[in-house]
Amino acid sequence: MKHKKIVNKLLLWFLLISLVPLTTVTSIKYYIASSSQKKEVNNNLASIVDNKAKRLENYLNEKQKNAAAIAQIPNIVDAIEQYETAYKAYGINSLIYQQVDDKYRPFLSNYLEIFGYSDIFLVSQSGDAIFSIKRGKEFGTNYYNGSYNNSEIAKVFDRAKTLMQVEISNFSYYAATNEPAAFIASPVFKKNLIIGVVVLQLNNHEFNQVVNDYTGLGKTGETIVGSVIGQSIVFTSPTRHDQKAAFQRSVNIGKPQLHPKAGFPINVNLVQQQLHPLVQATYGIKGIGISIDYRGQETIAAWRYLPSINGGLLVKMDTAEAFISLNSLKNLVIILGIITIFLVTFAAIVVAKSISSPVVELTQIVQEFAQGNLHKQAPVVTHNEIGQLAESFNAMAKQLEENFETIQVREQELAIAKERLEAVLAKLSQEAQQLAAQLVQSEKMSSLGQLVAGVAHEINNPVNFIYGNLTPANQYIQDLLRLLQLYQRHYPHPIAEIQDEAEEIDLDFLVTDLPKLLVSMKVGAKRITEIVLSLRNFSRLDEAEMQAVNIHEGIDSTLMILGNRLKATSDRSAIEVIKEYSDLPLVECYVGQLNQVLMNILANALDALEESIVNSQWSESKPQIRIATELAGEQEVMIRIADNGLGIPKNLQARLFDPFFTTKPAGKGTGLGLSISYQIITEKHQGKLECVSSPGKGTEFVIVIPLNQLEARGTEG
Repeated sequence: MKHKKIVNKLLLWFLLISLVPLTTVTSIKYYIASSSQKKEVNNNLASIVDNKAKRLENYLNEKQKNAAAIAQIPNIVDAIEQYETAYKAYGINSLIYQQVDDKYRPFLSNYLEIFGYSDIFLVSQSGDAIFSIKRGKEFGTNYYNGSYNNSEIAKVFDRAKTLMQVEISNFSYYAATNEPAAFIASPVFKKNLIIGVVVLQLNNHEFNQVVNDYTGLGKTGETIVGSVIGQSIVFTSPTRHDQKAAFQRSVNIGKPQLHPKAGFPINVNLVQQQLHPLVQATYGIKGIGISIDYRGQETIAAWRYLPSINGGLLVKMDTAEAFISLNSLKNLVIILGIITIFLVTFAAIVVAKSISSPVVELTQIVQEFAQGNLHKQAPVVTHNEIGQLAESFNAMAKQLEENFETIQVREQELAIAKERLEAVLAKLSQEAQQLAAQLVQSEKMSSLGQLVAGVAHEINNPVNFIYGNLTPANQYIQDLLRLLQLYQRHYPHPIAEIQDEAEEIDLDFLVTDLPKLLVSMKVGAKRITEIVLSLRNFSRLDEAEMQAVNIHEGIDSTLMILGNRLKATSDRSAIEVIKEYSDLPLVECYVGQLNQVLMNILANALDALEESIVNSQWSESKPQIRIATELAGEQEVMIRIADNGLGIPKNLQARLFDPFFTTKPAGKGTGLGLSISYQIITEKHQGKLECVSSPGKGTEFVIVIPLNQLEARGTEG
């Protein structure tokens, strides 16, 4: 009975130990694979919908910028005036109107081709559609009291005129062309007065090309763009499975059954459960989930809000395609699980019976050995693992004493190894802190450089546009002034009304001051160009390698970035910067990293001056920062940056370059700037960074780096 009991227990535990981990591992692997698959699909759809939403918004924003630019073209201004005069005085079928149309239609048609719009409308301030390239049904009507007064084109015209800015309409069914359409309207000004509105019809083909890009969506994926019309979300473009879906399919907005308690916000999760994903997108809720589409198919979809057209974007694909590999894996796991359970059960029975008998006998001998009978030997019956266990047991008694001595020796070795390991870990911890500090500061400066470069790039294009147009504008004005002078020369005695108007606008002063005004505008535009150049010099994003540069440019660019902090405030006067530059040759350095050092030191100097003034400890008449450069010997250059603040106590100066040490108030400084700067100068540039400070007399930082880095490293080696 006893022998039978051991066999049963051994069999039971063998099955538990074998099957439980197997089942657990299989379940975990399937769960991990399932989660990974779902996460991959979700991330893919989220990435696609984000990219597509960004592309659509960029496309619409670019079209709005084009509309604003077109509205500022002088020919557009003249065309609106000429068309409106001919329309009101003679009508659209008159010979006068036709002459105006022959004059302006060619270049307006050229704009249509250049900017890729479907149509261009010119609308007078009173709402008359005075021009259209295609001359649709609304041409010649009034958008305030005509048959199109409730259309999207009438609404966007009214918003652009009222708000005096570029506006874009929702997509709607456009009766004039019997297809979906959206419009962009921009007010047209003359002498700061609005004289009309230019309305541009978006090209549906271009818009649908962006919408119907099915990259990454497999064979069943598609994109839906919906726009709010009344109480429905109407499809505004064809879909992959329904090329006639535009304004033929819609989703009812409905009203979610929400009953929030007093004082509690609406549950967004409840909104997501009750509303169609396309409706959620128009509410500004972005998300990913499983839903049934208009075909009755189960799909996984991601949706986003499109603010430019007040609509929603939905990207989806069938779950059968998205999770096809997951279903195959599930079936494979089930089949393998059944086969594995059968094989393990059979093997457990066989092994349990073969192990139980020798184990029982060996257990009895072990019990005698535990009682102190070290001479007891176990019989070696077989040469398998049980026989090897018996032989090992017999050898164990003989080697016990030797093992005791070996253990003592190993304990001593472990103690020595522990001390060495602790020393290595301490060194690694210090290096890790320094590396973390470098990574944090490098990322911070990289982000700042990217921001500065992006701002410089965005400013550069419009400034170049303005600067380039000032010269032709000046020439046009000079031509007009010469024409005016001819009129005054040949008609020295104009009628009384013209004389009164000339006196009213002070014509003589205007003729004298207008060229000066243009010169002033050109100087201002040139100044902005110089500021943009300084921003780009400071960012140096494309100059990560060592190169020879003029370090004065880096100093000036850094000062320009910090220029706002140098200005006077309500608490203090402006901080004076005194430059004492020597005539220096080009210096080999890592430009971006050297700019980072200059930024850290100058920012610390500004912090020290501001803290001294705020704490009412200022005794100087005016805060100053002095920057001097000079040659130190023949192979080194020295940069000295000094402020006239209160200085740094002597007991703190020795720790200035330690990581995470700062003299600033809690929450203001990280203690990384000077530590990173010290490593950049000493390790990257083989130079020296020192601080000289006397309490009450200010602080000076001295930077010394070699002129030629390659020669300096060769000498050091």
